[in-house]
Amino acid sequence: MEAKLAEFRKKHAQKKPLINWYELSSRVSSIFSSKPKSNEEVEEEGGEESVTSWQIILIKFLLWLTLFVIFLRLEFGAIYFIVSLLYLMWYSLDRRRRRNELSAYSVFNPNFEKIQGTFSGEDYERQLRRGGAFSS
Repeated sequence: MEAKLAEFRKKHAQKKPLINWYELSSRVSSIFSSKPKSNEEVEEEGGEESVTSWQIILIKFLLWLTLFVIFLRLEFGAIYFIVSLLYLMWYSLDRRRRRNELSAYSVFNPNFEKIQGTFSGEDYERQLRRGGAFSS
């Protein structure tokens, strides 16, 4: 009985599944993730990257186009297009600033510090009263 069990395990250990679900799910998630892989992550996975950035963009566009055609058939094409534009605007807003980067709005900066080239009402008043000399 032990010999048959060992033979069975040996036989099935050599078989590869038809679909490697883990690899498939990781590839699909990497296509739709916005975080690019570092060189170390690519090397750990086996050398070279399997899907290039233009292929990812093409797949996303084809998916969007397919859904757009479906929504056109359902007579919701205009709504789908508007929602797509709103999503694109929201997605392209990069809310993350670098650690020491100042905001364009001084109220969000520590000690209300202004960025270089900011023109405020105080500067305008100073120019009117002191004859146009601009100093910050």
